[in-house]
Amino acid sequence: MPSSHDLFVKGFLSNLTEAIDFFDGSLPKSITNLLHLEKLELTKETFIGKDHDESRTDLLYKVPLNSGSSVYIYLLFEHKSYYDPKIFIQLLEYLSKIYSWQIENQESLMVVIPFVFYHGERGWDLGETFLDTFPVNSIPEEFLKFLPNFTIQLLELKSKGKAFQTRNLALRLYMRMIQIIRELPDEFKIHLKEIYTSLREETNYAKRIEILRNLLEYLNRARNDAEKYSAKEITQGIEEEYMNFLDKIREEGKLEGKLEGKLEGKLEGKLEGKLEGKIEGELNKGLETARRMKELGLSIEVIIKSVGLSEKQLKENGIL
Repeated sequence: MPSSHDLFVKGFLSNLTEAIDFFDGSLPKSITNLLHLEKLELTKETFIGKDHDESRTDLLYKVPLNSGSSVYIYLLFEHKSYYDPKIFIQLLEYLSKIYSWQIENQESLMVVIPFVFYHGERGWDLGETFLDTFPVNSIPEEFLKFLPNFTIQLLELKSKGKAFQTRNLALRLYMRMIQIIRELPDEFKIHLKEIYTSLREETNYAKRIEILRNLLEYLNRARNDAEKYSAKEITQGIEEEYMNFLDKIREEGKLEGKLEGKLEGKLEGKLEGKLEGKIEGELNKGLETARRMKELGLSIEVIIKSVGLSEKQLKENGIL
């Protein structure tokens, strides 16, 4: 069964806008300068065996090079509270599967960049190459050529570390939530309030609700004490009607159907104006998310719970 972290990360990194900004903000410029990131594609493939389903998430992207060829970026999200010392051995297995998959499906091999996204409580000290897993100076230089050495691109998101830097507000808040999700209650409450307050930077009301819904679904799945953070003091300073929406999403776990008509009155504080027209875009976004989740192999039950649409709506729109 997919974990709370698995569902959350697959959800927002299946969105190509967020995925492009994620790699743009985490890969070295010497690499991104060679990539045509705006044409990044997410494949439907997974290479993790069942033994690791609950502790890892993997996504494989194909990215054109400016030179005309392409590379693959293999994202491995390690979402245990501690790292597995065997991760390089397991990465070697995954990379072998990817190259074998390429041979079966393509005429020629393309480079695979192994990207490890780690947010465990224990700091990463495994190095960034396969060779780092061997005892220092234990291998005669003459034997090094026999090793299938490779380097990983590492992103370590520490709970007490620097926040992920990006101008993409949704991505920034999603990454921040991952970063703080295991904090003790008092610290978590402070940082959660900062996240909610930052949502006011999003001027598109429907997008704001989408981000909020995703954050709350992750919170409710990932923390056993999620109910502690539904109190009003968590979100003081956020406008009254917006708070009403927050309560609605938290209690129901989803936005049911379409929001019809206009939101009457004005929001007190900084949020002004009306919710114009029917938010058909919300339905379309839900359908698109459901389509991507189905392509990733998630169950109907998980899809329905995550996107807030009924099985009937999914069938009527050709998702099921």
